[in-house]
Amino acid sequence: MDDEPNIRATLPTILKRYGFTVAVAGTVAQALDKIKTEEFGLLLCDLNIESEGDGFNVVRAMREKNPDCVSIILTGYPALETAVDGIHLGIDDYLMKPTNADALVALLAEKLAKRAPKGRVLTVAYDETLLQTWALLLKAQGYDAVVSKNLESLLQCCKEQAVDVLLLGSSVPLADKASMIEAFRQCCPAPIINVTSKPNGEKTDGADFHIAPDPEKLLQCIAEAISRKSAARNGAA
Repeated sequence: MDDEPNIRATLPTILKRYGFTVAVAGTVAQALDKIKTEEFGLLLCDLNIESEGDGFNVVRAMREKNPDCVSIILTGYPALETAVDGIHLGIDDYLMKPTNADALVALLAEKLAKRAPKGRVLTVAYDETLLQTWALLLKAQGYDAVVSKNLESLLQCCKEQAVDVLLLGSSVPLADKASMIEAFRQCCPAPIINVTSKPNGEKTDGADFHIAPDPEKLLQCIAEAISRKSAARNGAA
């Protein structure tokens, strides 16, 4: 968003040309309304919209609604105080106005790439505490973590968005794992990791990996599974 009409008129056209979907706001109120009702992956905001520094109010609202949104401030008057305030809010970067279109798009692509998740991991477990623990661990490591408690929700998750890895927790009985693997294979080609209840524990037919419930080894296994999947996809292409 920006307070200058010429920027609001030209910048969206440039961004759309590069494949971005753009929403525009000319006031703080308009921006706050859009943040409340829409989902955004990127915020490009003027520092001074209607009054000095009120762009930070927009950034703050975006941080509360969507902490993962990339936030970049446009300013013609950089200052040390501004930089400090931006650091406290977690601003991803600043751009001086006027800015070169190619440089702007390159910066946006760089920042978005850094925020992009390493992969989408669908985790199934019957232990609620363990399920949430795995989810927090995966998110902390940069993965998009989705949790499921049964076969029905597992299949629903697959319908809603592509999955890079299926992680079957040790709390899921072998018979249920077999049913989940069979159903999952019919709708998704992603690798399956079976977490055993103990070292050298039982393997499950149809799973690609079998691993003990060790967080460090599990993360290594997930990275390897996603890497193999990516390599196979690129080879097929």
